[in-house]
Amino acid sequence: MKGKLYGVGVGPGDPKLMTYKAVETIQKCQVVAVPKSGNSEQVALNIAKEFIKNQTLIDCYMPMIRDKQALRKQHEEVVSELKGYLDKGQDIAFLTLGDPTIYSTYMYIHRLIKEMGYETEIIPGISSICSVAAALNDSLCEGSDCLHIIPASYKGKEDYLDLEGTKVLMKTGKSMEKVKQHLKEKGLYERARAVECASMPNEKIHESLDTVEESSYFSVIVVKER
Repeated sequence: MKGKLYGVGVGPGDPKLMTYKAVETIQKCQVVAVPKSGNSEQVALNIAKEFIKNQTLIDCYMPMIRDKQALRKQHEEVVSELKGYLDKGQDIAFLTLGDPTIYSTYMYIHRLIKEMGYETEIIPGISSICSVAAALNDSLCEGSDCLHIIPASYKGKEDYLDLEGTKVLMKTGKSMEKVKQHLKEKGLYERARAVECASMPNEKIHESLDTVEESSYFSVIVVKER
């Protein structure tokens, strides 16, 4: 019998925000796969490490690049390694920060493995979006409000800042100055707040973008209409 692949959301940063099901899944799997990008810190592993005991731990190199062919090749290499464990009947918990269904590189692996006929399951986690709202002590949307989740690298034809409702701008680190300027041009700068590294030990809350200097990769801006 072949093993099963679980995409496990470990939450935004604080280990106490991991779900019971995430912990249960990690503990019952024989293998724990952890995404790794260059020499960067493995945040998902740090969150879940106290629940990893005797499982086989494998690093899955997932580069932060935009070359689709290079990405596909790397994803296929990761899949090939995971298949080796699945074919032995071993279950794998693939850790991912936040929730697996929101801008997670895990989903590329999930689809490839699923297409090959292996059993897969997604274990949801608390997303950084919800953690940011909690840090700001505010709601994201109420009543009939719309909510838009937008990557800062968005290059679509429609101007995302013209959308009605709350705008959540994710992964704003490298694009912070550009986003600030865009917000000023649209008259939305004063309505914007930001959180860096939500729920992590180095969390920073910015009630104004004036205090945001060198922003980290884990930066999220919230722009509310009211």
